[in-house]
Amino acid sequence: MYKVLIVDDEPAIRQGLATLIPWEEFGFDLVNTAVNGRDALEKHHQMPPHLMIVDIKMPGMSGIELMEKIRKIDEKVHFLILSGYAEFDHAKKAIAFGVDGYLLKPVVEEELMEYLTELKPKLEHEEEYLRLQTKIEGEHRNKLIHAVLMGDQSEEIQAFIMHQLDWDHYQILLMQIDARQESNTVINKLQTLLKKMFPPERGIVFSFSPYLGILLHVDFTNKTVLHQSLQAGVDKENFDWIAALSEPTADIENLPAVFQAVSSLLQNRFFYEENELLTSDSKPFFRLEQEKEWKREKINPSKEVDKLLYAIDIGDQQSIERICVDIAKKLVYSEVGEAEIKRSFIHLLSTVFNKLMYQYKDKTEMLSSILIRVMEIEKRTTIKQLLTYVHSLVMEVVEQMDDGNSDIIVKKMMNLIERHYDKHIKLDSLAEILNYNRAYLGQLFKDYTGEYFNTYLDKVRIENGKRLLLQDLKIYQVAERVGYSNVDYFHGKFKKYVGMTPTEYRKSKKRKQEKKR
Repeated sequence: MYKVLIVDDEPAIRQGLATLIPWEEFGFDLVNTAVNGRDALEKHHQMPPHLMIVDIKMPGMSGIELMEKIRKIDEKVHFLILSGYAEFDHAKKAIAFGVDGYLLKPVVEEELMEYLTELKPKLEHEEEYLRLQTKIEGEHRNKLIHAVLMGDQSEEIQAFIMHQLDWDHYQILLMQIDARQESNTVINKLQTLLKKMFPPERGIVFSFSPYLGILLHVDFTNKTVLHQSLQAGVDKENFDWIAALSEPTADIENLPAVFQAVSSLLQNRFFYEENELLTSDSKPFFRLEQEKEWKREKINPSKEVDKLLYAIDIGDQQSIERICVDIAKKLVYSEVGEAEIKRSFIHLLSTVFNKLMYQYKDKTEMLSSILIRVMEIEKRTTIKQLLTYVHSLVMEVVEQMDDGNSDIIVKKMMNLIERHYDKHIKLDSLAEILNYNRAYLGQLFKDYTGEYFNTYLDKVRIENGKRLLLQDLKIYQVAERVGYSNVDYFHGKFKKYVGMTPTEYRKSKKRKQEKKR
């Protein structure tokens, strides 16, 4: 819709034109009316229209004077003149201001509508021309910015710097959209958004595939404010993005080195979180220098496969998540790149799922459909995204396999005992959690392990008690740590399964250790 402003000191004229003309049918939108020249100047400043319909004779400032002032600040606006017979000769002076037509009062509606019909194609042509001109100028400026960032010293570039980049200091902001969302439409939308956020007085928006950038001449020393500004603007569009901000420089000749440094940050975006503003002091997702227990070690693929298979087999979500994170940490600490990390996880999951297909023939179709999606790991743009996606695939397998398989149920029980033997574990509680009949669950456990539930639990506790006895703890402390609140009960159980008391066991072990010395 093309915006229209009506300027006339007579209320009846303003009201008549506003209500009698079906503006929208002709592609126009009557955005405002003005009661005199000064009012018109103010409203033009607030919202510049495409067309102004101006009364030639108004008190204070005539229509001719108004058009003269408007034309000094707006070369594109179109004018239609309203005049009586007496002012018609006077109105001819308006030709110097590019008037598109004259309407005698009282206005004949059909005559005004004819003007609107003729004017619309002109406006469309001007709009297209302006769009092409802007595009050409933008592409040319983009090439010049590229040349500056590449260190071009030609005369054209020196002239460009002198006339458009003669600033006190320079700073580069680069932004990249998640590859899964990237398209020409998204890039254009983001570029328009950035131009609104960073108008010419703040910087120049440019593209440098695969990045969008802003050459800033406003010093963003407060990076938090800039980050919040980006989040407020870009997050509304639901884009997953990451940006990098350079250190400022006062010398434009340093821009190639500055650009190289800031683009290097984005090239390593995989190791940071999305929707972040990276700077030279940004910390990656895994800060392994703070984890002293991590040593540089190569991944043992078969060992990691076995650990993940076991965790899947018992449906242990916490272990699955920990195993995947540990693998990622080892890979990062080994200083392998993004591609190698992705290949490692693709190989890991492919091996695991293929082994599961061999082990569970009835699950082949389900596992095959999930296996196909393993290659989607390649599309994850950050290590956090990768781990989230890997975890979702593995847990989908766990949920599909956990359909009442008795072996899996028992393995879950065994795993729970191994981890929580020191807690008050009862078969009744597990039956309720797993939604099984107590007697049936107990029989499943006995059939699989060869032990009754309580016997198995006692043996696990006693084995851990033997380990703790060698740490010079008091007998009652050991009893409490393995889940027995009554020390005499612990004594009885220990002698039953080990054949000696806790004190005798400790002494015998220490004698053996002394003999070895």
